[in-house]
Amino acid sequence: MEVGLMVFGELLDLIDCWRLETGRAKPLRQWFIDDVIPSRI
Repeated sequence: MEVGLMVFGELLDLIDCWRLETGRAKPLRQWFIDDVIPSRI
């Protein structure tokens, strides 16, 4: 049962990525490398 749901979740992720790349959806947040990695490192 969990494997079937995992495959369905991956399919939804792929659809979401496709929608973002084709401009059909807007990202909730724009991430930059400075947001992820602090500059003091």
